[in-house]
Amino acid sequence: MIRGLYTAASGMMVQVSQQETVTNNLSNSETNGFKYDLALQRASAESNVTRIPRQQQQGVIGRMTLQTLIDSIHTSHAEGVGIETGRALDLAIAGRGFFAVETPQGIRYTRNGAFTLDAERYLVTEQGYRVLGNQGPLQLPAGEVQIQERGQIFVDGEAVGQLRLADFADLQALRKEGATLWAAEQGELAFNGEVRQGFLEGSNVQVAEEMSRMMTALRLYESNQRVLQAHDQLTGKAVNEIGSL
Repeated sequence: MIRGLYTAASGMMVQVSQQETVTNNLSNSETNGFKYDLALQRASAESNVTRIPRQQQQGVIGRMTLQTLIDSIHTSHAEGVGIETGRALDLAIAGRGFFAVETPQGIRYTRNGAFTLDAERYLVTEQGYRVLGNQGPLQLPAGEVQIQERGQIFVDGEAVGQLRLADFADLQALRKEGATLWAAEQGELAFNGEVRQGFLEGSNVQVAEEMSRMMTALRLYESNQRVLQAHDQLTGKAVNEIGSL
């Protein structure tokens, strides 16, 4: 019975983590460039099952798994839908790749191309981080901005810079840091996607699917809760009624 308590409790904890992941996905369903997460589960390591009272050389009668755990958080890097804005500084990446930006913590990467110009005419993110080119932060002169598919920047027909665009061998090794920023501990690979000027990449969250996951997690939580309550009642009977005989 005690094993059942731990098994049910672990199931409840897993569903709490599932709910937190789904809630974060839903809260970012309108965030440009956001990639949704999935909480992956695994069974705990097998434990010995012993006979009580133990008989000589026959204490262990088998092995079984007693708990379920969150194994890892998997991020889907599927491309979000393209949203046409017509703004010259709105950029989306078609295919794999990231924009590089300069932050106080170092270089970070993003798919959110909702860029603007600051007071010094540096190209910046919504949070004010400077967007990097191959030669450092990009400062644009006044004029009509045109950005080509490979990231070359022209102002009034004159080349003024090149976006620093990067790809990575293992996207699951990237680490989310909030505000659609990613930290990378691996080297950059050549960019093979396309930059689309006048577009933004929307979130890849499918709201209907996330709502379905939320309801499933809620039902599983309630089921484990009922199992835990049943084991608690059985334990109470064993202690208070059977034990008194």
